[in-house]
Amino acid sequence: MVVIQTLLIALLTLAARCHTMFGTSLINRPIVLGALTGLIVGDLQQGIIMGGTLELAFVGAVSIGAYIPPDMVSGTILGTAFAIAAGAGPETALALSYPIAAAYQAVSTLGTPLGLWLMHKCDRYAEEGDVKKFERGYWITGFVPKLIFLPIIPLAFYFGSDAVVSLLNRMPAFIQTGINIAGGLIPALGFAMLAQMIMNKKVVVFFFLGYFTVQYLGIATTGVAIFAVILAVVLVQIEQRLSARSNSQNAKDGGELDEF
Repeated sequence: MVVIQTLLIALLTLAARCHTMFGTSLINRPIVLGALTGLIVGDLQQGIIMGGTLELAFVGAVSIGAYIPPDMVSGTILGTAFAIAAGAGPETALALSYPIAAAYQAVSTLGTPLGLWLMHKCDRYAEEGDVKKFERGYWITGFVPKLIFLPIIPLAFYFGSDAVVSLLNRMPAFIQTGINIAGGLIPALGFAMLAQMIMNKKVVVFFFLGYFTVQYLGIATTGVAIFAVILAVVLVQIEQRLSARSNSQNAKDGGELDEF
């Protein structure tokens, strides 16, 4: 049974690594990986819950410029699988996911020189106009770095699950309490990372509008999301009307100069 689960984990990892190969499938997001991992290890409900919780934590984990965020694929798959095996909750999955994600990201950077070497070969094929070699090199560049580190996650699942479960069961109560507290803070960190990227003078007013709506009016998050969509539609319509009016006015003002 464990061998079959390990093979399925390997296939899931490969699919998540290749999520942009044929378009942006978003299968690499925790909300998807958590559910699929839970299905593989035999607890779909907990997988969905943990995946949703981890999505909040990794919502701001987006690569921008030279910044490379922690590897959410390894963190989600192993964190969810280990937490379910230990009979623990999403807080434990959160506590396990970030160290795993950071460690895997550090290891995977060792494959960067190989990827760069393969990419430069593709550049040379493009300069020579050799389309077939370029296509072959393109696929090799995409797959080889992923295949080299692919065994890490399934092997960690196969050999590490018992050790991790045993360690979690032996943890003192105060450590478990610390894990629960950290589990509540990490999603806030994810939102803070996202807010840092998108926050500016134009949108900050909407952030505080949503916060105080929830805080003082007691509206649920779903209600706030619905009102946000309605507000966005109204603002877009107003902007379109103002833009059309401005273009019409400019056309009238410049009508006498059209011949020139």
